[in-house]
Amino acid sequence: MRSLVTATRRALVASGLGAGISYSNLAVALPLLVLAEHGSSFLVGALLAAETIAFSLGALLAMALRRSESGVATGLAAIAAGDVLLLAGPGRGLLFVGAVVHGIGMGLFWVGVQASLGRRSGAAGSQKVFVGQYVVYVTGSATGAALTGGCIALLRSAGVDHTASIRVSFLIGLVSSAVAIPAAISWLRQTEAAPRVRLRPPPMSGFALQLPDLLLVAAMGMLLNFTPVVLTHLFSFTPLAVGVVAGCVAAAKIGGSVTAGRLAQAAGSKLAVGAMLFGSALAAGILARTDQMWLYVSLTVAATFLAIGVWPVVVDGALARVAPEERHGLAVVWNVREYVAIAAATVLGGFLLDASARPTLLLAVAAGLLASAAISALAVLGRPVYVPRAA
Repeated sequence: MRSLVTATRRALVASGLGAGISYSNLAVALPLLVLAEHGSSFLVGALLAAETIAFSLGALLAMALRRSESGVATGLAAIAAGDVLLLAGPGRGLLFVGAVVHGIGMGLFWVGVQASLGRRSGAAGSQKVFVGQYVVYVTGSATGAALTGGCIALLRSAGVDHTASIRVSFLIGLVSSAVAIPAAISWLRQTEAAPRVRLRPPPMSGFALQLPDLLLVAAMGMLLNFTPVVLTHLFSFTPLAVGVVAGCVAAAKIGGSVTAGRLAQAAGSKLAVGAMLFGSALAAGILARTDQMWLYVSLTVAATFLAIGVWPVVVDGALARVAPEERHGLAVVWNVREYVAIAAATVLGGFLLDASARPTLLLAVAAGLLASAAISALAVLGRPVYVPRAA
């Protein structure tokens, strides 16, 4: 049993780091590559939205897997394949296909992770499991962002062309995801497939429980996906500086998750979620009115700390109000809806940024979404936690 726990922990840590590095590598390098090739902010948004929609496709494909947890290894393989396509050569068609394949892998990965962790939702201290895994993933994100910015700067100093240096940096995502696959496969071989009912819940099943999550991820997708664009166009940041800021944002996710977990344990999930989401809405609202470079960066980090930090508690709170046997089917439907929300917000954000040339309107919309997320989250967390019926 102890060896199984160790194998599970090793697999989830390795895969979380690998997927986190690869995702942040794409999140930093793809917008920079489009801009280097004289593409628009709307094109950046469209490509990022295509990847996010592909998350939904990956989540749907997970329904065909014999074991939900095998989505972890399968997802990592697809992520690596997407990075190969992004590395392949010039052409926006390959960028689109690479982003889609990468997104499918991320969707498979997250369904596998949630299937493994969701079994404990509702138990004492279940927030710790979600927070711990998310901290691992975001640690990978921080590392990937820093490595991407540093790699591009190093290649530029060695005389490599600007566009080529950005494209080569996709090697970071490829290597990180590929290296994590053996640990995931080893874990799957040591565990038995848990019996599960193959339920196919209606598309709107559990929508009210998930609404806070949808509003939260839409707001932060709108805010964070365009941070590299805003920093590059509005404040003339270099790729290295963008990578450093992305690393700071990732560090804020880690610090926020740890803080949210401890606050939820000490004062209850309702207080933690309400305070942090309302705080993030305030930060985003102030952010919409500033044009000072370092204040913009500081408030972006603060909004991330508060909103993304409390996201694992929001997800755990929703799952705790669902019967365990229904969680797999709902996890797939919820992942699909979540990624559609992020994609829609990303396309809207690209349109708003192109139309106004400044991020003010985009950030005002994000602040409104975060405030709405706080209100709806308080309503969801006011519901009773699922309690199994006595036999």
